This record gives sequence, C-alpha cells and structure tokens, in this order.
Amino acid sequence: MQNVNVRSRKPYRDKVAIVAEILETAGHGVQRTSIMYRVGLSSLMLSRYLRLMMNAKLLDIVLLNNKVVLKATDRGIEFLHHCHEIIELLETEDDNRHKSYRSIQLFPSSLSS
Repeated sequence: MQNVNVRSRKPYRDKVAIVAEILETAGHGVQRTSIMYRVGLSSLMLSRYLRLMMNAKLLDIVLLNNKVVLKATDRGIEFLHHCHEIIELLETEDDNRHKSYRSIQLFPSSLSS
C-alpha cells in the first residue's frame, strides 16, 4: 500500500468512501496515526470519523501486542463487503453503458455509406 502524506490533496471523497477507506486500513488492527496518514485525514477529522464509526459499531478498540489499536468489527467488515458489491455493480453498469454507446456510434457511419 502506498504512503500518503496528510498534506497531499486527495480527490473529493464522500463520507461512505472515507469510512470504507478507514475500515480497509484498520483491517485486523492498526494504530490511530497509521489510519490518519494512510487515509489522509487531519487528527480532528479522524477523531470525528472514529467517533461516528465506533457509535455505529463498525470499529472497536483492542489491545494487540501490548498496543492499543483500532480494528474493524464484524459489522464493519460486512459494511465494507457491501461497499465493494456496490462498486462492482456500478462498474458493471458503467461498462455496459459504454459498450452500448460505442455500438450506437457505429450505426450512423454504416448507414451513410
């Protein structure tokens, strides 16, 4: 996974995309600062998202190797799974639309000859 500098600008992401990215980063347990740098959030914004996600029971605080880490819960993993399903669905729809669009473009040129 690539390192992301907090100061670098990421394209606009909605709340769901940021929550999914935090869950992917947290996976099986990671420290707060790692999430902050990998996801590219300020400390304040990360605190807000972590509070939201812990209230929704998507993340949990656990002790791993004598370190306090954040870990995705079963509910968080399920949320992430649904996000990936939606992305796949939208990519499939987009691909089909482009294929239809390409075939529509071909008809006028064949009719003009």
